[in-house]
Amino acid sequence: MKRKDYKIYSIMLITLIFLSSCKKALEIDPTTSYSSSNFWTETPQATAALYGAYNLLQGAMAPESVLYGEGRADNVVINPLALSSQTLNLLTNNLNSSLPITNWSGIYQVLNQSNLILKNTREMKAKGLYAGKDAEYNSVRGQAFAIRAFCYFYMTRIWGKLPIVTEPFLDAKQNVSIARSDTAAVYAQIQSDLDSAALAPIPASYTTSSATRAQFTMGAVNALYTDFYMWRHQYENALVASQKILTNSTYSLAALYSASSTVDYNINPALIDNTAYAQMFTKGFSNESIFEIDYNFAERATRSFLITVYGDLGFQPFFKASGYLSSKFSSTDLRSKVNFDTNSGIVKFFEKSGFVRGTQDDKNIIVYRLADIILLRAEALNRTGNIPGAMALVNQIRARAGATAYTEASYNGLTTDQIEDLILDERARELCYEGKRWFDLVRTGKAIKVMGPINGLSQAENFLWPLSLTEIRLNPLLDQNSYYQ
Repeated sequence: MKRKDYKIYSIMLITLIFLSSCKKALEIDPTTSYSSSNFWTETPQATAALYGAYNLLQGAMAPESVLYGEGRADNVVINPLALSSQTLNLLTNNLNSSLPITNWSGIYQVLNQSNLILKNTREMKAKGLYAGKDAEYNSVRGQAFAIRAFCYFYMTRIWGKLPIVTEPFLDAKQNVSIARSDTAAVYAQIQSDLDSAALAPIPASYTTSSATRAQFTMGAVNALYTDFYMWRHQYENALVASQKILTNSTYSLAALYSASSTVDYNINPALIDNTAYAQMFTKGFSNESIFEIDYNFAERATRSFLITVYGDLGFQPFFKASGYLSSKFSSTDLRSKVNFDTNSGIVKFFEKSGFVRGTQDDKNIIVYRLADIILLRAEALNRTGNIPGAMALVNQIRARAGATAYTEASYNGLTTDQIEDLILDERARELCYEGKRWFDLVRTGKAIKVMGPINGLSQAENFLWPLSLTEIRLNPLLDQNSYYQ
């Protein structure tokens, strides 16, 4: 994201956040400085606050989003060269409330920033500060609603019930001990925020291609709608939302396989770096990307820390590829060349040639991309009885990779659940290591079937994560998830 015009405000906001730190139940820092007379008096300050929200989101997701989405699933195994108690606990399903990853404070800081923006922009408009600036007002508020919806959706899939907070905490003396609301109320809040973002309306694009993919747009909102509806098994709604993305010319699949190519990747696997598909992960901001979290160490000192989780085993990342996943790729499927090295190192996000560890810390985290939505749509079509339509979308993804298409004869007679298994296998191949697999298994009710033989997962109550012991001690109104009581 370009922030030149607002750099001083962004620095001021982030500095205030960290300098005014004070432990509270939701770990939300008091922000009384925002309400002073020298802030929220110009519209660029609100835009700077929005960039502050994205900066906080960067911190909250690095690299936790990968651990939440992959650390409890079957795509990875422990790298014995880099044993970590937390990642070992995740893979062996021995979660406890003392693990750092069970703390939701970073995401609630993002929420508080969104609430600050929504409250103060509303007041700024009432004062006439947005006169003649409706597009700017709608953009800032639409993105703030979308960020808040994303945070609640992300957290409810992890912890279930949540404290719902829609007003900012402005004073350290405020009572921030809030009980958790049930998932129905959380879902209603997510729906409301998504609807508010869409009605704002949030922009369809921004001034640059990278900004269009690093900030919430209408396309990103539709992707979040799709994901949200699929999580709730509202397949007809998911079909409506996903269709809006498939007909949006902003997004197209990044090229990988070409029948006319003479390159032999078996002889020189590093040449895969030159494909648009590989560069989607190594460089970011591809035409396939819908929303990604942008990191740039050189310009903004932000890091995703994916290199600590994945990479060449010699650099001691937490995980390496599971044999179960790597065996799912056919010999013609070029995605295996992108995803793995010969030692089961997970190299999807890193250049295969000229690898220098010190330059790899700021790879972007892709939240949504077109292939993800295409395969979610395939699931929805399957669940609504359109198996040929579902398999056509699966074959579109397979063709891009050079994998053999499923023929009608190969899936005729299969049940809806069996077709869903085929689609989930395709999602595992296409979206591996992007923080999707655990949520896919839980969403489709297959977590116990897949993970039970691996780590003993046997109860649905165990799908949720424990609440951090720190949070429970700070907030007497919080109740621990039942499996961990």
